[in-house]
Amino acid sequence: MMKVISIATWLMLLILAGCGDASPYAEEPSAQERTITLNLDITTRAETGESPDNFHLWIFNGSKLLKYIGTNPAWDEVYDGGIDLKATVETEIDATGITAIQFYLLLNVPEGTITDANYMTPDSLKALTFTLPDPPYSHDNKVPMSCDTTLNIFPSQIHYDVEMNAVRCVGKLEVYCTKNLESTKLSLKEITLGHEPNKGYLWETPSDITYNNKERTLFEPQNENDQEITTDLPGEALPDDLESEYEKGNFTNISVSSPYLLENMNGGDVLQVEGVNETITDEGTRYYLTLNYTLDGSPVVKKIYLTKIERNTLNKVFIRIKEKVFDIEVSYSVKPWDLVVLTPEF
Repeated sequence: MMKVISIATWLMLLILAGCGDASPYAEEPSAQERTITLNLDITTRAETGESPDNFHLWIFNGSKLLKYIGTNPAWDEVYDGGIDLKATVETEIDATGITAIQFYLLLNVPEGTITDANYMTPDSLKALTFTLPDPPYSHDNKVPMSCDTTLNIFPSQIHYDVEMNAVRCVGKLEVYCTKNLESTKLSLKEITLGHEPNKGYLWETPSDITYNNKERTLFEPQNENDQEITTDLPGEALPDDLESEYEKGNFTNISVSSPYLLENMNGGDVLQVEGVNETITDEGTRYYLTLNYTLDGSPVVKKIYLTKIERNTLNKVFIRIKEKVFDIEVSYSVKPWDLVVLTPEF
């Protein structure tokens, strides 16, 4: 009798356990799942309407990859104080249990830089580097660009609008040259660039970059007419930085072979000329221009040490060469993307 009761009790426990699993109060796993919609407006300042060559967008939660998008979207021209290119990307992600997501965008990444996009992490993305191509970039829209941002996720919100403005990972250099007297004969023989970093960084440039020991030629004339500077800007003192920009018509725009510069933060905010400044700061690491020219038949070589070159900046160098070789004046100004003026005079 006791054996029969024990078996009955055991069967009753099994039945109760089964009913417990089927309880109507148990929460379904799917009830915790949460999908959100992202509308991303991506813009970049453009020189022409030609779109970037490639597109890479990663969405992370911390170090976990939520989604990678590698298809180049359609780009439209937008005019807002200049020409912008704009693309809209719409996507959905599973945001279950997530309070924040991070976006990493790359445009115009050189071929071979990314070997497997689905295995990238934020740390591996930030370590990516590139070199300047030969032949150089055809125009501003083709240089590498990047952008990263973070979006906070709220429990009651399922639609999000995200704005991302991609910035260029390089700086750009323009060189203008003139003389102070119309009667002076000035011929520009060559301009070279020294202390160029070995590689550029798609994100933040570290302080311990390495340098190419060779000078890169930025300008050498094709014929006698190309090398002669016929413009002049008279006056004892060179106009200040903003006035130099306004006086651009009195300068000759020197067509450099490759105007794009890798970021180099050395040099600070002081422009210096060899032979004029007693001590050149960061002499072994900052960019410098070497000018080789003839003034009234006499050969002259001058070296100008540039200020720091930051990404996404346009650096305009205005040079006035005077009839007195050692009469040198230097002024400079750092401006946003649309104008950076560095102005030596000698």
